[in-house]
Amino acid sequence: MSLPAIAEKDFQDTVRSRGMLILVALFSLLVAVFAYVLTPPGEQFATEFLLSRVVGPFLVTTLVPLVGVVVGYNAVSGERESGSLKLLLSLPHSRADVVFGKVAGRGAALSLAVFAGFLLPALVLLALSQLGYIEAFNAGSYLGYTVFAAVLGVVFVAIAVGCSAAARTQRQALIGGIAIFVLFVVLWSFVTGRLLGAASGLIDPLPVSQQQVSVFLQVANPITGVELLSSAFLGDQLLSGETVNRQISAVSMLVFWTIAPPLAGLWKFDTDDL
Repeated sequence: MSLPAIAEKDFQDTVRSRGMLILVALFSLLVAVFAYVLTPPGEQFATEFLLSRVVGPFLVTTLVPLVGVVVGYNAVSGERESGSLKLLLSLPHSRADVVFGKVAGRGAALSLAVFAGFLLPALVLLALSQLGYIEAFNAGSYLGYTVFAAVLGVVFVAIAVGCSAAARTQRQALIGGIAIFVLFVVLWSFVTGRLLGAASGLIDPLPVSQQQVSVFLQVANPITGVELLSSAFLGDQLLSGETVNRQISAVSMLVFWTIAPPLAGLWKFDTDDL
């Protein structure tokens, strides 16, 4: 029961933190403002427009990953610097319990924050629909999109906790987390494009085309993967339609990014002498 105990404590500590409350309030306010100002009146279906064209590109795919990094970067390195990690490991907790317990606890806390952050905008949309400013408010689409936003946050918490477990200081963990954030948010297309160009001669003999490799590299980015899945969900084509193979690849990569970084961090953490 060691892992659940660590997860529960981290969940409670994270939820109660002042920074998390501020982030929830900020995110909720921003989405509510977008809902009120940018939702088009009339026949266009407001819920899908707001989520896929406004909230997604401007808030979810940038703010949620950044919050995930902030929530997770000091999970292990912070306790290592303060000395409390030695006390924690003196109890019947393994290092794997510590790493994955913190992924679970902080991931759950961020998921709760995402749901709380979407609550006020939901009330705004509901009020707009009742007043006739928008045609309707699709609660199912809204809730489903919120789940995808939470999944993205959990993935970046896992990546940040992996960096935290591998790093000796909070500064190193923060630099690693921010570097990965910049890679996925800003540099991914540039880096993968250069890699494809450099490896074109190696791809030709393989039983896959360069286009297929390019598509896989696109969905290997967890942000692109969540965008693809959420768009398919809003279009009633989740795990179906022409993009089903890309969606399956996206799901696989989201699972990979949730598990692999903490495992890599744990491997380094296990070799460290505290």
